[in-house]
Amino acid sequence: MEVEVTPRAAAFIQEHGGRLYVWASGAACCGGTRFIEASTDAPQDAARFVPVDTPGIEVLVRPAVGQLPDELRVDLKGWRRPRVEASWNGCAYLV
Repeated sequence: MEVEVTPRAAAFIQEHGGRLYVWASGAACCGGTRFIEASTDAPQDAARFVPVDTPGIEVLVRPAVGQLPDELRVDLKGWRRPRVEASWNGCAYLV
């Protein structure tokens, strides 16, 4: 899996414990669309996440439909309330 984390996102993740969790939301809408979630806080099912080799930070991904993405991009969004956002194979959602 190719993982790209912007420098701003990496700094934010480091400031919030150095660990990022990425997963497809459990709730589906619009014909099965599930949005990609990312958080520096551990979700309740953290044991289901797979570590991904990423220099400088720890990235953990929960497989969706039994598969990991080929490409994971992480960026920092928001000015007043910064937050980490991830894209899974170039998309903010899975169908």
